Amino acid sequence: AYLTDVITKIVNGHPNSRIDDLLPWAYAEMPEAKAVA
Repeated sequence: AYLTDVITKIVNGHPNSRIDDLLPWAYAEMPEAKAVA
């Protein structure tokens, strides 16, 4: 799920200046990062 979300954000134009937001330890703190099961 993490890789799918990160790749989707990159393709949709995530700004290069905020690339650190996509690292695994930053991703775990993101409120919209919810497990879908």
